[in-house]
Amino acid sequence: MNSPSLVLHNQRGSALILSILVLFILTALGAVAINNTDREMSFSRDDKFKTLAFYQADGGGEASKELIEQAIEERGWASVSDNPVQIDQVWVTNKEFFQNTDLGTDRPSETNRDAYIPVTAGSQTRNTNLRFGANTRLSSGGAIQLVAGYEGKGKAAASGGAWVVYDIRSRHDGPGNTSAKVKAQWLHQM
Repeated sequence: MNSPSLVLHNQRGSALILSILVLFILTALGAVAINNTDREMSFSRDDKFKTLAFYQADGGGEASKELIEQAIEERGWASVSDNPVQIDQVWVTNKEFFQNTDLGTDRPSETNRDAYIPVTAGSQTRNTNLRFGANTRLSSGGAIQLVAGYEGKGKAAASGGAWVVYDIRSRHDGPGNTSAKVKAQWLHQM
């Protein structure tokens, strides 16, 4: 049997091995933490780009409502010879877009658009592309009949008209290969 002094005497390098093992474990934990942080930063950046793309597409949909009303009021800017026409921040490439028919599955893109809103971020300009389609529907009306009195003859009044329901498609392709599409409808009573 060994004496206690011999057992302690044989463990002289164990502190070095134990400290190297602890240092290795801490280094591995640090590497895992850095990897997780990088991944979380990447997710956060992608989420930011997706959110920005959505808000740009949604803003295009909101601007489209005013653009439709202006186009109808101005009759499509027929008197303007410029092509495209700039209305505030919106560039109109198809001056008669308010007369488009149903879009079906048609989607806006850089080559297939009625209008666009340029968005500059840093050194890059990315467009929010807009497409419009219209469906005409008869509106519900009302009628009132009044009795004229002793003659037994009535007088009538009726109201009604047509609605034009505009399909609005807005698409924004953002940085990091993000894309957002918004579909909306706008009711114009004639």
